[in-house]
Amino acid sequence: MLATAAVAAPEVMIKWVGTALDCLYDLPEDEREILFETFRVWQENDASVSATAEVLICHPNTVRHRLRRIERRTGRSLSRPRDVAELCLAFEVHSRLM
Repeated sequence: MLATAAVAAPEVMIKWVGTALDCLYDLPEDEREILFETFRVWQENDASVSATAEVLICHPNTVRHRLRRIERRTGRSLSRPRDVAELCLAFEVHSRLM
């Protein structure tokens, strides 16, 4: 479903992602990619911090810290369903169209 939404209107989605994720693009590329990978793995593991930590081979607190960095930089909370939906869509668009 997210993939379909991400590519349904590419020009609009790319512009929207720019406003949603611009705050991450000022990070060095290696830091940004770590945050993107952490979010992707967290999402693929049903928002389980412990499962994400296992996949990424790091401590669960490291995952929590990275997710908090995403929250702070984007101004969205991973405890609010609407914010999670927006971030999931933004990261999906980024991975498919950018």
